[in-house]
Amino acid sequence: MIGRFIASQFRKPSGLLGRLIGNGMARGNELEARWTVDLLDLQPDSRVLEVGFGPGVAVEDAVQRASKGHVSGIDFSETMVQTAQKRNALAIRNGMVDLRHGNVMSLPYEDDSFDRAFTIHCIYFWAEPVACLREIRRVLRTNGILAITILPKEKWTSRRAPSEVFTLYSGNGVAQLVSAAGFRSARVEPYPHPDKFPGECILGVK
Repeated sequence: MIGRFIASQFRKPSGLLGRLIGNGMARGNELEARWTVDLLDLQPDSRVLEVGFGPGVAVEDAVQRASKGHVSGIDFSETMVQTAQKRNALAIRNGMVDLRHGNVMSLPYEDDSFDRAFTIHCIYFWAEPVACLREIRRVLRTNGILAITILPKEKWTSRRAPSEVFTLYSGNGVAQLVSAAGFRSARVEPYPHPDKFPGECILGVK
């Protein structure tokens, strides 16, 4: 039960424990955050969306690259919204970043709002992944790129990822979901240094 409770905090961090987990995410997920943003090939004027931004590390990196564009994000956890807003306070004040509490099933953006969208270690928690991916596709512009970074299911242990909380995938499994949601050219990109992070990023184009 304790293990399930802690695991559920990764889905929706809250309170003091959620803040501690957020701090751990900021340290532990920095490699995959920078790599995912690298794969998006952001331009100075890119408009970018992160779904499930957690402590806001990848947002911080993305706004440096999209220096004349804009970075938006939603997160299911109000605790993480507060944490990420604090981390990105200057960019928010300058109008370069907008971070909101929200749900991927109903994104608070108009159609065709973004050039790039990405999500890191979040798809495990989506009850209806294809519907969520279709919603992300809706807010992407034509030829917009989606990146989904995961740790493949064979790299997890049941103790770390109880099935009551996590739904784990292979990279190819996520690529199939991406295609089913209407994206084209879905492909799986492995992290180039698997000894540091044995993960994969699945990319698709609207």
